[in-house]
Amino acid sequence: MNAFDALHAAPAEVREAALDLLDAVSAPLTERQLAIALRQSGLGVLEARRVARSLRKLAIIAVSRR
Repeated sequence: MNAFDALHAAPAEVREAALDLLDAVSAPLTERQLAIALRQSGLGVLEARRVARSLRKLAIIAVSRR
């Protein structure tokens, strides 16, 4: 059974909770959230803002360090 089948077979309360969690963790980052993540990776304030503004049209849902 794969994850989709398990979710489909789960009780309604479990499905609702799982989908709420997925929505929360897969929401695109705002421009501000993206700038904060870029600052944490070492970019300066202005550079992080410029990069975040450039990327704001993309639906970025995660930023991770290497």
